[in-house]
Amino acid sequence: MKKNFFTSYIENAERTPDKVLLRIDENTLTYSEFIEKTAVIGYGLQKLGINPNDKVGLILPNSIEWYLFFWASIRIGAQPVPIDPQSGVMELSKLIPATTSRICIASKQYRNNVILNVLKEIVPEKCTVDRVICFADENELPENEVFLSADKFFADFCNDKCGLYEPEENHTMSLACTSGSTGTPKVLAVPYDGFYVSQVDMGTYLGFTSDDVMMIGMTLYHQGGFGMGLQMTVKGGTVLYQPQFNPITFLETVQKYHITVIQLTSTLAKVLLSTPDFDSYDLSSVKVCYFAGEVLPQDLADIFVRKLNIRVINVIGSSETATMVLWDSDRDGDVDPSDFRDLPFTAVRVINSDLSEVETDETGELCIHTDAVITEYFGNPELSKEKIITDESGRWFCTGNLVKKLPDGRVRFAGRSKRIIKRGGNLVHAEEVESTLLTYPKVEAIAVTAEDHPVIGQQIVAYIQTVGGEKVTRGELAKYFDGKLSAYKLPDKVIIVEEIPKDIGKIQFKYLREKK
Repeated sequence: MKKNFFTSYIENAERTPDKVLLRIDENTLTYSEFIEKTAVIGYGLQKLGINPNDKVGLILPNSIEWYLFFWASIRIGAQPVPIDPQSGVMELSKLIPATTSRICIASKQYRNNVILNVLKEIVPEKCTVDRVICFADENELPENEVFLSADKFFADFCNDKCGLYEPEENHTMSLACTSGSTGTPKVLAVPYDGFYVSQVDMGTYLGFTSDDVMMIGMTLYHQGGFGMGLQMTVKGGTVLYQPQFNPITFLETVQKYHITVIQLTSTLAKVLLSTPDFDSYDLSSVKVCYFAGEVLPQDLADIFVRKLNIRVINVIGSSETATMVLWDSDRDGDVDPSDFRDLPFTAVRVINSDLSEVETDETGELCIHTDAVITEYFGNPELSKEKIITDESGRWFCTGNLVKKLPDGRVRFAGRSKRIIKRGGNLVHAEEVESTLLTYPKVEAIAVTAEDHPVIGQQIVAYIQTVGGEKVTRGELAKYFDGKLSAYKLPDKVIIVEEIPKDIGKIQFKYLREKK
């Protein structure tokens, strides 16, 4: 059998059966338990009629159960579909049919979202599935054959073990959902072989070993957070996720389990650094901090590299490509963290609107080739044709990231094309404003977005979470802003919020706008 995720896991289980593969709070899963339990759950799914290429929706938060059902689906050749457990009626009524999920595995509740009630409302009236397996008491479920408690599923269906499906060439490993609450859902078809190769390559580049322990600040159901963890587990290491981000718990966990690799966003990093008694925590075990999801200011990178003596890896990530380009403090410390280079196993083009390469010092769209570039947007051939280019070298993905092509071969991140704010006659990159204001001592977290304006077209709106709930005015920010960026990039409106809604690090703009 060709080397793949399961053969790697089996080798790790044979070598170190009691080694912890996954830890979430105090719940653990060893490599041997992973092999055993995915075989049993996979058999149960087969007994429910799930076959290769059938879709299995996962509406679960970070949990051991999420991991087991995800990999049990892959073990039998089915395709898991991770879905944000915060999704409501409008979202799930689109996503479940769009992904053609035959069954859904769901938690009863996540945060304030009672998932069971949402599913009761939409199944079967608004969408049809064969089964809903829910982690809830039997007496809470509707009295029909569709809903099944997880306890009953394990008792009645999981009484043997499944075999191991061998992925064929171009087999789709999973479907990743990146849609919001409006519009057509974006569903990514993730290639099994390519995704495996990309995660092994990245883990090798970063020097991960079976002795490493990694803590991820993102969610399992986010393709990036899940993928970063795989870069560790394919090497036989341990990965930790938290059900929800809490800075004190995060620091205590690093100290308790001697974490060697941490993953953060700039926002989460600043929250950690502003934690009372931050210097009292022992972070000496940490060798690498992996940044993704937001612009990384130079000042923030310097704290980790120079003060904490931690190697910083800053990546432009994309769910559509897995690995892309990076800034590595060990090799790129002489340039800004927003100046990225390709890796030995990636390739870069900077293109204009007619898909031709731009000249040096010009700005264009970043186009990436990796083994893991998605094969298609599932069910959306028009978007697939627009974003995926196939030539003799393989598949290339047009990322939507705007970059400047530098003379030394690097690319300088300018912002997301979709986050450009058209303020009067000027174009403003929201990420640039966020990066600047995030360095202001009173700002703990920030999210910048656009709002329609009758005179200037769009105005700049900054949602700000302050340190300790302090007051911050627009005038105060203007003084700090002066001389750092052009005056027209100063936010027109400043809205102070108790918390920037994040999904363990990634700003959730759709929920942010509800706070207005």
